[in-house]
Amino acid sequence: MEIVLESTQIIKPNIKYPEIARYTCYRAFLRDFFEYKKSLRAGFSYRQFAGLVGLKSPNYLQLVIQEKRNLTETTGRRLAEALKLSVKEVNYFEALIRLQNAVTDDDKIKAHKNVHGCLKKLLAQFVTEEAYEILGKWYYLLIREMVQLSDFEPSGEYISSRLQSIVSTDEAERALKFLITSGYIKLEAGKYIQSEPVLDTGVDIFNHDFMQEYHAQVLKSWAANIEKLGYKNQELGLLNIPVPKSKLPELQEKIRQFQDEIMGWAQNQKDCDDLVQLGTYLMHFQKQS
Repeated sequence: MEIVLESTQIIKPNIKYPEIARYTCYRAFLRDFFEYKKSLRAGFSYRQFAGLVGLKSPNYLQLVIQEKRNLTETTGRRLAEALKLSVKEVNYFEALIRLQNAVTDDDKIKAHKNVHGCLKKLLAQFVTEEAYEILGKWYYLLIREMVQLSDFEPSGEYISSRLQSIVSTDEAERALKFLITSGYIKLEAGKYIQSEPVLDTGVDIFNHDFMQEYHAQVLKSWAANIEKLGYKNQELGLLNIPVPKSKLPELQEKIRQFQDEIMGWAQNQKDCDDLVQLGTYLMHFQKQS
């Protein structure tokens, strides 16, 4: 069924606005955006699509979608801005173009990292200071991620067993209730899902003492249960790095970029059946004055 608004406008209810965060290929996004525009406006053509960006060639974007031409980053930015993408969406769109255009293995590796980092920033929802309860227990965020497991069951017994009894059944029940009532997870089509795909505590949102206590909880749990957690799939690495004091901010930024890359990579994983906790800690042995 089609709903006719005017003689020149037709809406097809089954075509939704394409969210770029759901795409790993910029051509597929452009194809779906074009179809979306056609569903809103009868007669919308590739010529009109190119006209949005001020392109002289009327079939340029058609050739791009058909993989007969590649977008340059400059044209890609103009296009993304013409489509009224947000700054973060533009950055992700450009990253996808950079990945597609990469030739050498080194360029491809860098481009993949950039894509993952941009995706994480695009999806991240910052935890506000008013919502500090989510960090009240070290395992709340861990249990929040468990809803993505293919065999997830919303019960304290399942959660406690899955976490090898590091968290008791009662603790797991309370955590599950908190996550549901606080809106961090929700029931949709008979299955619990995360309300936001990525939560980020940001930098300097929470006071130092609060975050120190949170990470102390995590480290104490690891220390007490490192043998129980098993060694086969652990990755224990400790780097001791002499570094100029002036380079510390650069090193911290590299760690944040690594975290963004990992989180972006994780968003593309499907049918998850296992769970890991990854910590990145930089401890500064500061020279005493």
